[in-house]
Amino acid sequence: MAIIQCPSCNKRVSSRAEVCPYCDFQLAGRSPDELEQAQQRALQRRKEKLLGQSMLALLVAIGGFAYSFLEQPHPESWQAAVSYGAMALGLVWFIVNRVRILMVKRSR
Repeated sequence: MAIIQCPSCNKRVSSRAEVCPYCDFQLAGRSPDELEQAQQRALQRRKEKLLGQSMLALLVAIGGFAYSFLEQPHPESWQAAVSYGAMALGLVWFIVNRVRILMVKRSR
């Protein structure tokens, strides 16, 4: 009995397991090519999910900037604090997601 990685969720499972206990991926009865294709699809889904999150983060940052630029709230008002917070949160979230995308690409 050996320990392998599930092609779908990348968690460690027994080579004798018919189904992954974490994600219910069918392991038994699949050829190595099918398992490789499933692993590639899972990796692609993960990259697409991270890319979507980074675009959402960028949208939050742009929204905060646009509100601050167009409305020009008083610097000590709560509207200014929210717009500055949205800009900072969006930019940090964007950078973190970009680093996560690089880590996923590097892990291949």
